[in-house]
Amino acid sequence: MSTLTGFQSLASSGATLALPHSAGMQSSLPILKKNYKFTSVFFWGKLQGLNGDYLIAKGIEESYSTKKFFYCSDGVSWSQLPVVTEEMQFNVYKVSTHGLLLSGDISTALEIKPDPLPEGEEPPEEEPEPKKVTEIERLAVIVDKIDSECAMCPAGALLKKADHTIVDSPTYGGLTYGKALSPASYVFMNQLKEPSVLTDALTASSDFLKSCSDIVPSGALTCKFDEATNTVTWRSLLYPGFMAYAAVGSTAFGYCYFGDGLPNTDIAFMLP
Repeated sequence: MSTLTGFQSLASSGATLALPHSAGMQSSLPILKKNYKFTSVFFWGKLQGLNGDYLIAKGIEESYSTKKFFYCSDGVSWSQLPVVTEEMQFNVYKVSTHGLLLSGDISTALEIKPDPLPEGEEPPEEEPEPKKVTEIERLAVIVDKIDSECAMCPAGALLKKADHTIVDSPTYGGLTYGKALSPASYVFMNQLKEPSVLTDALTASSDFLKSCSDIVPSGALTCKFDEATNTVTWRSLLYPGFMAYAAVGSTAFGYCYFGDGLPNTDIAFMLP
């Protein structure tokens, strides 16, 4: 989730777009915002497929907790991803195998193998029509999973109002160099803390998200400082390709994802 201007802060980390795509989004994202009456629209990232890639955009309504995702391949013609349900997640995980990449063709469908019949039960006279998982469902589940587990921002950058809507905090002033290099200075945007009855209303409105220092496994976030842009960039080892940034001494922050959408199954061998 990044503005196109802020996204340039990640160029030194390898997050770049083809000129036709970035130029197309300069005009298509504002149109998307207007058509859906969003408060904000951000570039979320790019998912790589075998025969093509998907560009992903994220639209925010009145609250960061109410969001919609869109995809396209050209940076211009956006289509909305379906809302992820438990049944959709179950079906996608059922067909997913280790290393299964997106095809890059949105019309692709994978057949769900039927469950084996209980012992002693005879098969039906007519074979039921096989169920399938479409590429757009896989795409929606992958985006939702990465966003739910990885999306992060500086602590204090978001504010929870009395009506429980989550908005940008007007008092956030950015991070110093020292704080920007600490995972304790960041929170996961989609992971709420356990509420405490002892917390006063003022504190609860700003301290309501899980700290990135509590990530499991510990050490799954790494950072570097880019002197050229005065920006600290964080990378996730859980989902390689996820990057978050915060400009030192500035209110600019964001994140994006560039990768195949697969989790890192070898993370245990990468940690100290």
